[in-house]
Amino acid sequence: MTKKIFLGIAFAASMAACTEDFKDWSQPQVVPQPATVSFADGSVATVSTISLNALDEAQEAVQVCQITAPTASNAAYAPFYTVTLGGTDTYNLDNEGRMNVSDLQSYLVANYGSNPNVSHAIDAFVEMWIGDGATNVKTATSGVFQIVASPKAPYIEAAYYLTGSINGWDNTDMTYQLTNDGTDPYENPTYTCRINAPEDGSNVEFKMTPASGIGGDWSGCLAAGEEEGKFVYNNAGGNLVIEAVEGAVFYDLTFNMIELTWSYAAVKFDPFVYFIGATDGWATPDQKLALADEDGTYTGYIYVADPNGWGLEFKFQKIAGDWGENSQLNSNNLTEITGDFEKGDDNIKAAAGEGVYYVTLNVATNTLQAVKITNMNLVGDFNGWNAADDTQQMTWDAENFCYVITGAGVTANGWKFTANNAWDINLGYAEGSLTDLAANGANISETGSTIKLYPTRKTSDKIYCTVE
Repeated sequence: MTKKIFLGIAFAASMAACTEDFKDWSQPQVVPQPATVSFADGSVATVSTISLNALDEAQEAVQVCQITAPTASNAAYAPFYTVTLGGTDTYNLDNEGRMNVSDLQSYLVANYGSNPNVSHAIDAFVEMWIGDGATNVKTATSGVFQIVASPKAPYIEAAYYLTGSINGWDNTDMTYQLTNDGTDPYENPTYTCRINAPEDGSNVEFKMTPASGIGGDWSGCLAAGEEEGKFVYNNAGGNLVIEAVEGAVFYDLTFNMIELTWSYAAVKFDPFVYFIGATDGWATPDQKLALADEDGTYTGYIYVADPNGWGLEFKFQKIAGDWGENSQLNSNNLTEITGDFEKGDDNIKAAAGEGVYYVTLNVATNTLQAVKITNMNLVGDFNGWNAADDTQQMTWDAENFCYVITGAGVTANGWKFTANNAWDINLGYAEGSLTDLAANGANISETGSTIKLYPTRKTSDKIYCTVE
């Protein structure tokens, strides 16, 4: 691939092939001096390690080698030069051995990533050309030498914390943490955070304090850039502002630490919807469905029973314990109830009898759908992923709101929970832990003979299990 080369180049001969292996140095190093390679009757010498971060912002060119020019084969034409990096990417080079900073930056990021703390040894060679602009002929090719350089990028910390109107501008507060997924921030520079929308509907003004600045140091804060949707490092701007969105419950913040961009999205639904009914004597709304998407869909498992002879009836509440009209979800304000639930006079009814149900509730469309769980099984590599294996069927423990199996056959090769002898409803890892299971999650690897599954979120905000 050829990059930003003068027009009209006609290669008179094939490019010299690069015969040395590429090197990726994990620590900045300096090329030993002198390091000189032949260039016809001239030479090319290496320079010290180049840190693009150390250059002045206005600097457009950086010296990547020192050229002692060969004798030109035709004195009528002034020679000019190119440098080829990695055997494939060719760029213009001036007579002093300088190339455009933007070209070197683009090459480094494309081939090695954006980490400014790591220098990379790049195999290179220089070529001399002469010509009249219409026809150009290569007259000399240097030996292979190395350019050692690191890209330009900000120093990104592992975590940042919101400091602003939402927490009284308390620079010691670590409640609102902005992180990526824990990987190299130069490979994944996208950091996210969810914050509560102010109850009074006001704007949120803030800066992001790096972990190193918690406790009073404001110098490294992320602040507002001059352009909309941009931020700057080192507290070089004003406050970032989230303009209030009516009805917002949360704001999801997203920062790209390399591109210096940020955005926010309003989430208008609470994290849970609560079940209340005859199961617990209409007194304890502690079973709950969890928000599954930003469209207002809640999912989960609900145990419906009638220990007091009051009927298999219930409602949902947006706010636990709040019987107000705006909080209740019942037969009157749910427009459609399908599956194994049905409408009653006011309450919702479990049409398929006592038991555990998998529930999908959309509070935006006011629709409710339920499937009764007739059996819950273990399925995995150990039984050929047979979702209908009766020997691995679990028993519902109504007192402890959990499914139980003893003598489980699971192995570390992977397993999951399935319902109703099928894969439509299944549970696996959400984040690689038994304390957080999710629909269609990843395979579980823990082993044990006694397994308990707690699907109703009665004692935790997560669906979880234990393996002993």
